[in-house]
Amino acid sequence: MVVTRSRSSNQGAAPAATATKPAAPAKRKSNAASTKAAKAAKSTNGSTPGESKDEEDANGNDTLPASETASDNAQAIAEAETTKTVVAAEPTAASKEEPTTQSEAGQGSLQSYDIVVTDIEGTTTPIVFVKNVLFPYVTSHMQEFLKKNWASEELKSKIEGLRTQATKDIADNVEGATPIPVESEENPAEKVQQAILASIEWQMKADRKIGALKDFQGYMWAEGYANGELKGSIYDDVTKALDQWKSDSKKLYIYSSGSVPAQKLIFGFSDKGDLLHYFSGYYDTNIGLKVEVESYTKIAADIGAEPAKILFLSDNIREIEAAKKAGFQAVILDRPGNEPLSDEARSKHIVVKSFLDIPKPL
Repeated sequence: MVVTRSRSSNQGAAPAATATKPAAPAKRKSNAASTKAAKAAKSTNGSTPGESKDEEDANGNDTLPASETASDNAQAIAEAETTKTVVAAEPTAASKEEPTTQSEAGQGSLQSYDIVVTDIEGTTTPIVFVKNVLFPYVTSHMQEFLKKNWASEELKSKIEGLRTQATKDIADNVEGATPIPVESEENPAEKVQQAILASIEWQMKADRKIGALKDFQGYMWAEGYANGELKGSIYDDVTKALDQWKSDSKKLYIYSSGSVPAQKLIFGFSDKGDLLHYFSGYYDTNIGLKVEVESYTKIAADIGAEPAKILFLSDNIREIEAAKKAGFQAVILDRPGNEPLSDEARSKHIVVKSFLDIPKPL
């Protein structure tokens, strides 16, 4: 089985300071930001990209896009900030409480680790950002987007992926699945577009974690990030922890249900600036569903590290349990808006409210 991972070209680099540059003409701003978003959306390392946070089964029903020079990235993001921005809920500030003690954290403690693998939605990013900003962007812009890009070969490729998935869903008797016809005299463009709209809206309502859907969403989001309508929302405590981990020479990775290109857009066009330089690689559901033990085994093998030397962070209890069964150490994030944790979960796992509350290893 082919393992898919996208690696950062500046692996292990220390965080770079963002230089302040004079504002560029509007036309140049649009071109620079669009180029950066397009590169992020396409950098899948030869793979086709592809969370409800508490459900992820064989049908994928559980939901997120190489590198330029530091100065180019900083300029693209600084320029993108001059355009209209969708405002998400303010991230919760880093916890000012003392770090969680072992007794508060539930059973077990952390041992020394060299690698940190983190989820995104509900972990580094407020869960409302995905549901209240990214999803509505797709549904509100989709019809116009399809018409504007209908002749694009890239769009045709995304539609073919959706069509293939729809055919499979119908064959598997998935409730709600509808076909996406091929354009013809009997099925003009308008009819095909309506079928695409219906299919995507159904899948998003069901919060499916299907590769073809994630791929299409990431393709649309790239345009939103490039023109400044979208900006990734990152909790304040995340960047502080990333700085500390990099200072401690730990390697950092992302594992999200969202596609690798979409992951890169969130961190490349974030409200904390371009954060891509922190990460050594990215994983999506091409390597496996996040509730499957085998997925974590593959990630450890691909990184080339002992599972016990990897710390996994997520807000999803089933993901945490799968990672621990694979030999990973794990911490669950209890962020505002996340699915409530049971007393049993709190007694069995280390639970924190902030990256800064993660216990120091013994």
